[in-house]
Amino acid sequence: MAEVDGTLEQENTAPATASFREIITKAICGTGKRHFKYTEVLALPVGRTPSSILGSSVTRLKLTEPLVTEIAGDGKKNVRVSGTFDINVWYAHNSDQTTDVAKETVKFTEVIPIADISENILGQIDARAVLVKAPQCHKTVINNSNQIQVDVELGIYAEIVGETKVSVQVYQDME
Repeated sequence: MAEVDGTLEQENTAPATASFREIITKAICGTGKRHFKYTEVLALPVGRTPSSILGSSVTRLKLTEPLVTEIAGDGKKNVRVSGTFDINVWYAHNSDQTTDVAKETVKFTEVIPIADISENILGQIDARAVLVKAPQCHKTVINNSNQIQVDVELGIYAEIVGETKVSVQVYQDME
């Protein structure tokens, strides 16, 4: 296009012809997201009765390789995610005269349902999972049995990846 006297001049070219081709590519074929809550009671040494909670944290989250599963043979796909995390609680005992840290490793396995999965998946499928909400201690208390109880919440996003056919429009110039 060229500008002549402030107006745009259109080029005269023949219109391109369009056709479609199918491409096989890896794509995300379904996704799901869930938040999980855990309540853990920490093991303390015998005779150590906590008198107050001074702090708590969750560290060292590790997710293992997720797996695609089917539940009850209904054809619905799910992603099974497993992993571990450490709970650390700093507490006082002996009438608040001494402090210590309780640590426990929590193992978990959860199933995330996959919504709107594509019907056009070819061949083998894989799963991926990522953390969308880091594990956090929501509440740490001394329960009625004089044990430390911790409520932890985390969020995981999962997706199924597979080969699928995609139609693309291809233009060829007419020259």
